[in-house]
Amino acid sequence: MKKIINKKIFFYSSVWFLFFFLIIANASNVKIIAKIDNDIITNIDIQNEYSYLLALNKSLKDIQKEQVLDFAKQSIFREKIKKQEILKYYELNQKNEIIDMSIKNIYNNLGLNSEDEFIKYLKNLNLNFDKIYKKIEIETVWNQLVYQKYKDKLVINKENLKNKIKISPQKKESYYLHELVFDFKEKKEINAKYQTIIKSINDLGFEKTVIEYSISDTKNNLGLLGWIDKKALSEKIKNELIKINLGEMTRPIPIPGGILILKLSDKKVENVDMDMGLELEKLIKYETNNQLNSYSTIYFNKVKSQISINEY
Repeated sequence: MKKIINKKIFFYSSVWFLFFFLIIANASNVKIIAKIDNDIITNIDIQNEYSYLLALNKSLKDIQKEQVLDFAKQSIFREKIKKQEILKYYELNQKNEIIDMSIKNIYNNLGLNSEDEFIKYLKNLNLNFDKIYKKIEIETVWNQLVYQKYKDKLVINKENLKNKIKISPQKKESYYLHELVFDFKEKKEINAKYQTIIKSINDLGFEKTVIEYSISDTKNNLGLLGWIDKKALSEKIKNELIKINLGEMTRPIPIPGGILILKLSDKKVENVDMDMGLELEKLIKYETNNQLNSYSTIYFNKVKSQISINEY
């Protein structure tokens, strides 16, 4: 009987030893990469972010892994900073229809037809839908926070927009654009940074340079803006676009929160039956989003400057 008991003790002791050994071995592979205030970021967090970014944007597979990993690190930094600010005003893990709409847009862009298909797609990549839902929630609530803070500063001149529509009521000219927005600390830095970016574009291409230098949220989509109605653009931007050919880039354009470079990938002119009300609604939406994106960058930089970030 004693032999049996001793064997059991030995067995359970061996199991616990193996269990703790695996924990210690696994822990030794975890490295702290940074602290944002008291929020710790590890190499595992960055690897998970890397997998998440690749899952949602297949174009990133054409970018060198080291560059995407650095992008993943900056992406998770931004998320942590936004989350800390959000929690001052909102509770997370709340039902939000806008998040559901964002999820739908994401899986539709991936060629999927339902949330169930999206969940299966993520599962095949060893990604958890609930975790990704929380990431999209942070981005969605951040945008709502920016709107609440800056909605009274939005300037939408409806009469000017109506006049833009009346100028060419039967013609719709559109540009297919990519953007890169970079920031600076002092004005004297702008030209030097611009030249560095141009060299990177010539050496690596526009999309890879976006990953390296852009501060815009479109960075997650390699700077893609898509088709933009010419009438929605400011005179300053239109004047720069008419100077360049397909495949070329504009000169640096100052905007609130940074410096904008646009790449003209394509353009088209269509004959359309113009609905004044519908077109006006589109222009108002574009102009509103454009201004909010600028305020988002300004607000984020302000929050970031007040947070302690330590990298190891």
